[in-house]
Amino acid sequence: MRSIESEGDTIDQAIERALRALDVARDQVQIEILSDATRGLLGFGGKKARVRATVRPPLASRLLGLEHEAPGMDSRETLPPAEYGQPGPAASTQPPGAGASHGATVSEAFQLKCKGTLEAILSRLDASCVVEAGPGPDPGSVLLTVSGDSGGLLIGRRGQTLDALEYMVNRIVGREDGVSGRVMIDVEHYRERRFEHLTQLARRLAEKAKQTGRPVTLNPMSARDRRVVHLALQNDRTISTRSQGEGHYRKVVILPPERSRRPPRPKPPAS
Repeated sequence: MRSIESEGDTIDQAIERALRALDVARDQVQIEILSDATRGLLGFGGKKARVRATVRPPLASRLLGLEHEAPGMDSRETLPPAEYGQPGPAASTQPPGAGASHGATVSEAFQLKCKGTLEAILSRLDASCVVEAGPGPDPGSVLLTVSGDSGGLLIGRRGQTLDALEYMVNRIVGREDGVSGRVMIDVEHYRERRFEHLTQLARRLAEKAKQTGRPVTLNPMSARDRRVVHLALQNDRTISTRSQGEGHYRKVVILPPERSRRPPRPKPPAS
């Protein structure tokens, strides 16, 4: 972790100088006050304020770092790491929040348990957010909606931090029930927006594959996002989809109809 010590006429000034030197925002560092400013006699012998600023690790890493500290957890997994937050076999194709009445059988006690677990994790991360719990889109699932000033930090790049957060909550609350994929977490309606974006993107690229007769390859994405693309095109019998690659580089390929596929362009001869 990057760390720097800085001085200033006041503690606030010392902190500001440290933030500029590290080129980070205030909520990305932990501040330790080493000494306050003091005035000397007749203006001589005074000391400046001194602080130490340490850059916090990425929020997703901090989440996974809490895994071994969470109460009641053991080495058993309720969700495979490669499928963070993936719904179970009976999962709905609807975005989070749609058709929530299907999960009306979830007990209020279990909803409160999920809510309390998420709030406990957020408090350890110093994230100021409000959590609301309700039935999810799938039978037996819970949807936790989060709002607050720390929403952007909890989402992370392409939802990676949100996926890690969801994975942690599922591991903790799923230990007793032995059922995976029961908890879904959405921050500032990110899941809904992401679902709609990927669905429209998949359909637009499918049309491109049909018109050009060539496969279209999407950028690497998470298992959850790949699943949305597959489901968005599963009823289109004129095209097919498959995943290729390994790990974080795994991506979706949209294949045009067999009859319209064109051979790949020949490579130019080497000079």
